[in-house]
Amino acid sequence: MPTSTTKARQPRLTTTIWPHANNLKDLLGIAADAANMRPPLYVRSLFGPVDSWIRSPRKYSEFEILDPWQPIRTLKYLRDATIPARPWSAPDWAEMLMPDLVTHLFWRPSRFFRQSDESGSTRSFPDELWFFINGVATNEDVARLNAAFLAQLFHRPITVMQNATDSLLVDLVECGLGKGFKKDPNSEDRKTMTEPAWKATSAILEALNAPAIKKVVVIAHSQGTIIMANVLRAIAKTLKDQRLLTTRRRKVAWHDYTQLLMGGVKTDVDKAICDDLALSLSVFGAETPSGVLKRLQKLEIYTFANCADKMKYVAHRGGRAFPYLEHFANEFDIVARLGILSPNSKIEIDGPAYRQEGAWGHLLNEHYLFAIDDYLYPGLETVREENPYAPMDVGHDTEPRLYRYCHGKRPG
Repeated sequence: MPTSTTKARQPRLTTTIWPHANNLKDLLGIAADAANMRPPLYVRSLFGPVDSWIRSPRKYSEFEILDPWQPIRTLKYLRDATIPARPWSAPDWAEMLMPDLVTHLFWRPSRFFRQSDESGSTRSFPDELWFFINGVATNEDVARLNAAFLAQLFHRPITVMQNATDSLLVDLVECGLGKGFKKDPNSEDRKTMTEPAWKATSAILEALNAPAIKKVVVIAHSQGTIIMANVLRAIAKTLKDQRLLTTRRRKVAWHDYTQLLMGGVKTDVDKAICDDLALSLSVFGAETPSGVLKRLQKLEIYTFANCADKMKYVAHRGGRAFPYLEHFANEFDIVARLGILSPNSKIEIDGPAYRQEGAWGHLLNEHYLFAIDDYLYPGLETVREENPYAPMDVGHDTEPRLYRYCHGKRPG
């Protein structure tokens, strides 16, 4: 008598319904909570102790950017950090009529560049793709300092999604727009996704869709964490909308959908971004649940000074959540206190978080990565015996997963 076997049913893949963004009243409450620190040394919370400003900067320190021996680079940074500009590509008429030097003053789009590893190679770890998304007041020269140290610390080439500074003032406005003022989201509102978020979504999805890539790692700092949170929002919304449209037996018009997600397409650059994003979304969104899961399992996101309001897992299956999220924060970094360290109930950030107790400063290399490097690989003068980043909640690993990538290693 033949026996029948029943195939074990796989747990269902569930997609996250993204929470509503915080309104202006919520944002003001979060800002008030962040500012309520003792002592109220806000400049120190951004730039660290005063003695670190005046000592000779360590190689790859962000303080290197203010160097009297490199006056052109210093003046470029001061120009970019102080002169307000528009955070998108110049309109077509400006590109035709104005030289690049002039258009850069008023329009500063995000751009990509590739940082080679510590050996000068861009081909090491061919089955991995690492991205870096920078924070506020970061021009190309500062982004290159960050990328160079990341490449040295992890022994991997880094693709930099440079979120160009449009002056510190405009950057802060962008942070406010990225953190709030949106509904579930309202795809017809241009504030839903800034240009850096469009470009980052397209690039990250393209990497996830590539069969040869087995691991996609994103390191985001400061404002870059808000951009990455909006990338995850876009992915979650795509999966939700694709499922709804499929159940209604309607074919998804991905190009039209992407135009709505971008809040409109106005320039030739916008059109090119829209085409790339539509293609990436169509490949990702048209996948089966197993195909979506396979892609999300590749993605790992590590944030420093996460100041987003909402950063959620995109999907769950069988008690596991995807993609992998992990966060680092200094106790007295006022930017981190706007997000991952905020006691405000309006902040919703998934994933294990690690905090450096008693630490001041917001700069990625100077105040975060140097501490990790000194602990894992102490030099002759830089020794740190205790792990700087301890878990904020019980139940998480004693040491962050990110440590297991340092100096070319891979997690088991």
